[in-house]
Amino acid sequence: MFCAILIIESCNAPRNNPFDPMNPGYSFVTLEGSVQTYSLPYTGIAGVSVFWSASNSLVATNSSGSFKIDNIQPVNGKLIFQKSGYLSDTINVTWGSYKVLTYQVNLSSIPTLDSIQLYTVVINQFSLPGQTSQLVLTAKITDRDNAIDTVFVQNSQLGIKKPLGFDAVKKIYISTLSTQDMNITDIEQTIGLNFNIIAKDVFGSEYNLGSSSVTRVINSAALIKFPANDTTIGQNQTFTWQRYKAGYPFKYMIEIYTNDFANSQLVYTANNISSDSISYYLPTALTSRNYYWVIWVIDQFRNRSRSLPATFTVQ
Repeated sequence: MFCAILIIESCNAPRNNPFDPMNPGYSFVTLEGSVQTYSLPYTGIAGVSVFWSASNSLVATNSSGSFKIDNIQPVNGKLIFQKSGYLSDTINVTWGSYKVLTYQVNLSSIPTLDSIQLYTVVINQFSLPGQTSQLVLTAKITDRDNAIDTVFVQNSQLGIKKPLGFDAVKKIYISTLSTQDMNITDIEQTIGLNFNIIAKDVFGSEYNLGSSSVTRVINSAALIKFPANDTTIGQNQTFTWQRYKAGYPFKYMIEIYTNDFANSQLVYTANNISSDSISYYLPTALTSRNYYWVIWVIDQFRNRSRSLPATFTVQ
């Protein structure tokens, strides 16, 4: 009975608690809302820091992305949303006569660099200048919100910032830079330099996603022995070359092309041939026509050098 009387009395008691919303003199207000992904389907983002500047209040969104800051004074301020991996957002809050303000915020994710490959390519040829070289860069990037506008390769020492193309089949960004593109005379000038991957999103924000550096330039080439000099061979033959000596791990790669002046076509490739090898038996029969072949030396970082081409004819 005593407990029941207390309950009845408390229900009829004046609401003097300043934090009781039913108190006629209650002067506090509430900020609430949710934080979701920028792209569809909208999904709540957990663990977002929500900072209310007027009272230095800090809360985090729950597992569904919701937040609530209550019992605060109706003072205008900034509501700041931050989480690692996402672009921050700020809302200027003006209270007016509102007691509760509800916001839905969509944060854009920052793209991430999954992988980067940077290597040099040296091509030996009979025509002048005799040897050409270039830098090849490929980057795989996760862009959860499909907000990337442009991806650049940047190097401050060389003063370059050039856009990369996108290979829709391989889902990678790629760029091939000549010495002229990099304002240098020798590809070896790139050794040790860092090349940064910069992503620019549709909002105009830029992010340095990561970098890689050039490790080696392979200037010397393997020397082909047979077939060469327009030798006529049968449909199946053994291709030979002089042993290539290097002080680092490498593999060979063979390529065979049709020898058409205007439209040569790659018809055969053999990868990952051991550095101990000096010959390769061609298991595929070639049709009767003119061809040329080259052999690549490729190190463990994908830097590579291509031999001079050697011509032959299949009867």
